[in-house]
Amino acid sequence: MGGQKNDVARDPNLTGSQMILFTFFMFVFWAGTLLFIIVLSFVLADAVDDARADLDARDWTPVSGTIIASGVESYTEADGNTTYCLRIEYEYDYENETYSGDMISHSLHSSTYDAADCGSGRRNADGYPPGEPITVYVNPNDPNRAVLLTGWSALDIGLKELILYPLVIIIPLVWIRILAHLTRAYLDSVTALIRRGTE
Repeated sequence: MGGQKNDVARDPNLTGSQMILFTFFMFVFWAGTLLFIIVLSFVLADAVDDARADLDARDWTPVSGTIIASGVESYTEADGNTTYCLRIEYEYDYENETYSGDMISHSLHSSTYDAADCGSGRRNADGYPPGEPITVYVNPNDPNRAVLLTGWSALDIGLKELILYPLVIIIPLVWIRILAHLTRAYLDSVTALIRRGTE
């Protein structure tokens, strides 16, 4: 009995109504795949750009600076979750000019809330007390751009990222395998339908 069911599942000779449903399913599956690829590409491109900028910032000029203000603010998202943002402001002198900045690093920056670091976990501002002297890394080509961390220490990589990044590779590979299997089955069904129509 079980073998018969498997034979039916592999049979490419589907009826017209079954082919319509199969075609609709394949359209949704392919559209979802393309949307997933587009979104993933933008997310990865943004992360790679931030990482590259942090690594390039190792060549920026280190100068003395001072923390002006720091604190943690919380925001309730539309889904009810709370986002915590660490906000930092600092001043630094570069070539006899005084500038101000608020970026810890390119990876630890949120343009959404104009904060240095945002996430679902609670942030801690104790490491940046007002009045604390700090080293600021200034872009010599644009002194208005500065960060507090550069290189690998600036990258926002924690336990969540160590788990997530492998999944970002594994899930698409599994997805592509499933998509290839379904596409092959669909093409077999289309070929069989065409052959029946020409007989």
